[in-house]
Amino acid sequence: MKKVLLLIVLLIPFSLAAASFDIVSAHYDISVAENGVRTVTETLVYDFHESAHGILLDISLNGGDVEVIRVSEDWKAMRSGDVMTIRIGKEDELVSGIVSYEVTYLYTPPVDRSPDYDEFYNDICFTTDYSASNVTFSIAFPKDIDENRIWVSAGPYGSYNPVDFHLTDGRILSGRVDQLAKGEGLTVRVEMDEGYFLSPADHSVVSFIIALVTTLALAAALCVLYFRFGRDEDPVIVANFNPPEDMTPLDMGYLYDSSDDSRDYASMIYYWADMGCLSIEEKEDDVFWLHKIKEPVSDSTYEIKLFDAVFKSGDDVCLDDLRLYDAVEREVRPLLRRKYSKGEKNLVDDRTSIIQNVSFVLTIVYVVAMSVCISINNFEFGFFAFTVLAFQFIFCALVSYSLNRKVCTLSQKVFYVLFALAASIICLVFIQGICLSAGISETLVQVMACIVVAGVFTLTFLSSAMTRRSAYAQKVLGEILGYRDFLEKVEMDKLHALIEEDPEYFYHNLAYAMVLGLEKEWAAKAEGAFVPQASWYTGSGDLTSCIFYYAMADRLNRRFRAYCITPPQTRRGSQFSSHGPSHSGFSGFSGGGIGGSSSRSW
Repeated sequence: MKKVLLLIVLLIPFSLAAASFDIVSAHYDISVAENGVRTVTETLVYDFHESAHGILLDISLNGGDVEVIRVSEDWKAMRSGDVMTIRIGKEDELVSGIVSYEVTYLYTPPVDRSPDYDEFYNDICFTTDYSASNVTFSIAFPKDIDENRIWVSAGPYGSYNPVDFHLTDGRILSGRVDQLAKGEGLTVRVEMDEGYFLSPADHSVVSFIIALVTTLALAAALCVLYFRFGRDEDPVIVANFNPPEDMTPLDMGYLYDSSDDSRDYASMIYYWADMGCLSIEEKEDDVFWLHKIKEPVSDSTYEIKLFDAVFKSGDDVCLDDLRLYDAVEREVRPLLRRKYSKGEKNLVDDRTSIIQNVSFVLTIVYVVAMSVCISINNFEFGFFAFTVLAFQFIFCALVSYSLNRKVCTLSQKVFYVLFALAASIICLVFIQGICLSAGISETLVQVMACIVVAGVFTLTFLSSAMTRRSAYAQKVLGEILGYRDFLEKVEMDKLHALIEEDPEYFYHNLAYAMVLGLEKEWAAKAEGAFVPQASWYTGSGDLTSCIFYYAMADRLNRRFRAYCITPPQTRRGSQFSSHGPSHSGFSGFSGGGIGGSSSRSW
């Protein structure tokens, strides 16, 4: 009894894996046109071991295309990746036993890549988990073929088991295989002289010329627009020993680089402390408490809202408990940006904004047009070309925007450009592959791909660079740069003299030095001067040392960035799907051709 149970257990996997049908006979009638397009009629007789609605006929495209002409039963075609599936049968009916189907379709093979010869290379059929008996084929070629350049093989993928064939009238090839086991196929390869098949129209030269002329014309036009309307003039730098009047550190940080980051918001803590609106208490383990003293006096609504958000829970708050992200995103930042985007304080010249928008539209049109040029011989590749070029455009636009909104050093500018250039080179590799797949002549692939990718790179950077500052922005930037030069280059003796005149001078400028990234240099130059203890700070340490206050500011800034301004964390799961590998065999090996079909039940 135990042996019987063991035998049943061992047979279960095999019974589950067994196919629900086998093919008892199959005939493949193929007519090859002068341009290589094949009309295929498959007459298949199935023996269903279990009831099913019908079959799913999977046709491997291998870069080609299939158009269904006729099916003997109800059918529906579905394409997934490189496989066309024809579902044959009725949803409300089941079949069993011996059932025959006939399918006729046109198969357009991929573009011929060999410059030395033409070929017919086709997987007539291949089995998966079922067997096929009495498999015959007949292939009618448009012209005579050479019997010595014909290879027919059957067997598992990669094997070469010759199959006898017959050549009638010099152009009709036929053959038969009595049995194909599970996982075996039947492959036919015929080699002809170059030019046997009529080549499809090659628009590569026209496409290349259009790409070249369009790229040069657009690049020249945008260069003229940039130098005429989009390029910024160097601001007139005005020397300042104090920050520009009526400008908070948050304003200065935004006006300096058109961005409000965590450093700008953290600097407002010291600004309010210096204005007497709050005090800072530092306890052990870098724990900071903020104590409200009075409301700030300000005409800026966003400053009031930010201050209210800090003390929303009471007049005494722990910095680690502050959560300012929502308030900044919903209330403060929109008001700040609105102040400097309209009216007399608009930072961008109105005419330049219109020109920039037009330039971006032209660049997008260029991306679409070049996608068509790249895929001119096979428009099915147009979507892939557009995806790559669109990615390059978006990536370069983001990098260029980051570059143009900052006052960068030469090394920073070089880094940004090289970063975008590296991404463009990656896109170039993909574009070259798409050109080859779409049938662009190999002699033009390298040049055409380089022209298009270089065009997207150039046009995107030119469009993004058209952000000429308004007269107001030009004036304010000159004042900020003059003040920054003072903070960075002031001589120590001069600074100590200013501190002697105003003992609070170091504290008045500390918040502004922070937004300009110069707080360390500012503290180092002020060190040694007589600086009284900050009235707004409570803690332990050398409370008359400028370096101490820089170190304290650095500690507070890190806590502020970690707790106060960090967006809510969200976790997203990811789903992965895997696809089986796509193989290409060698000449004459079974399973190495293109096209061909296999079956499944449903």
